[in-house]
Amino acid sequence: MKSFLIIFFFLFILGCEEQSITDVITQESPKTVVMKQDLITVENQNDGMARRNLEYISKDKGKIAVDPNYFNINDINRGDVIYYKTPTIDKNKYPRLNPPEYNIARVIALPGENIEIKKGQVYINNKKLDTFYGKALSWGLEEEEYFKTVNKPGSAQCDESCQKTMKEYFNMEMANVKVPEGHVFVMGDTWWRSIDSQIFGTLPVSTIKGRVLGYAGTL
Repeated sequence: MKSFLIIFFFLFILGCEEQSITDVITQESPKTVVMKQDLITVENQNDGMARRNLEYISKDKGKIAVDPNYFNINDINRGDVIYYKTPTIDKNKYPRLNPPEYNIARVIALPGENIEIKKGQVYINNKKLDTFYGKALSWGLEEEEYFKTVNKPGSAQCDESCQKTMKEYFNMEMANVKVPEGHVFVMGDTWWRSIDSQIFGTLPVSTIKGRVLGYAGTL
């Protein structure tokens, strides 16, 4: 009987543990890619993908290398940074937004999956997305680190109103979204600076123009 109770307690604890999806393959910082004939370069001036080293901003890091044929022979994976044609934005709802014709963002949820955000954390099919792009960050900083950094010499200034807004951001909520077949859900690495699926909804796979490989280098 004692052994049975121990086993039951062990299984109960396991059942109560939060399940997660872990991505240990995707790298936080893009690499420099030697350009080949079948690759293209694009300019990106939006900071929705920027982290603490201003990643993916062309004026700071140079042009972006894109493989336009990548998804002709490869599946779309979670964590992929893609180059896509920006869907139409509802100007009545977002009158101040003026997104570029083409943009880049990261694939967060795949066709057929459910995605939601609870207290700044992404969940896929009710499983915690345990990776650097699975939670609300500001320029690559988590909430605690961000508030330790702001208002110090050489750092961003954030008054009381700003701090309230950022507190809400780090603990943001998004209701469950079912990703239809033929679509993906994309987000930038700095959510509050990104025009992505939070704004225009799930992204049709047909609008994807290629996979971002990193910065364009030379031989």
